Amino acid sequence: MLPAILLGAVVGTTPFPLPATYRYAASLAAQRIGEWTVSVKSASAGTEVDENSSASFVGMQVSAVASLMLGPDLAPAKYIGSYHMSMQNPSVSVTLTSQDANVVGAFAPQPQHVTLAAGTHHFVVIEPGLLAGLFALPAQLAAWKENSLTWITPATAQSAVLAVGGAITTPRPPGVPPQDLVISVERPMPVTIWYDPATFVPDEVVVPSQNATLTRERP
Repeated sequence: MLPAILLGAVVGTTPFPLPATYRYAASLAAQRIGEWTVSVKSASAGTEVDENSSASFVGMQVSAVASLMLGPDLAPAKYIGSYHMSMQNPSVSVTLTSQDANVVGAFAPQPQHVTLAAGTHHFVVIEPGLLAGLFALPAQLAAWKENSLTWITPATAQSAVLAVGGAITTPRPPGVPPQDLVISVERPMPVTIWYDPATFVPDEVVVPSQNATLTRERP
């Protein structure tokens, strides 16, 4: 009886990176521009993913703090972000249910109502240029077994269909462990995520259109 109970507990647990702090180096055109940090914490209603990022490029300092709350099934329940850049300090928030979301964007003070796109069953909250939502994506895709999701961009309070492609022939970047698997997001913007299938921790995130890369730094 005990083995059966333990097996049931394992099967019923949605895998996610363990509570810890994960550090990433950000580079643009192969030049280091800043640091991104993601902290995973257990919360009463699920999991909290906190991000702290800072960068300097073209003479401008930018930084952001964000918190993404995930439910037991890894569906996003809330996102809060505070961004800092030259002469602007916008704040954003997203509150979600399984079917809809209310988004307060950086340029739209009135909440925008967003519903699931046709043919999708889950939301993801991903701010382009930041990491929290992309960090959670490998575990979410594995848990939901879906290749199409509704992507909410907090800053613009807009949504689009996130589509994941099939097998890709992208060469494994130097330094990415040989056991890593890869996710290729085709739309709304190309993103490649190399991640450890045992832990679901991303090791490298590449945004080809921006020539930008986030690379995990291990202790």
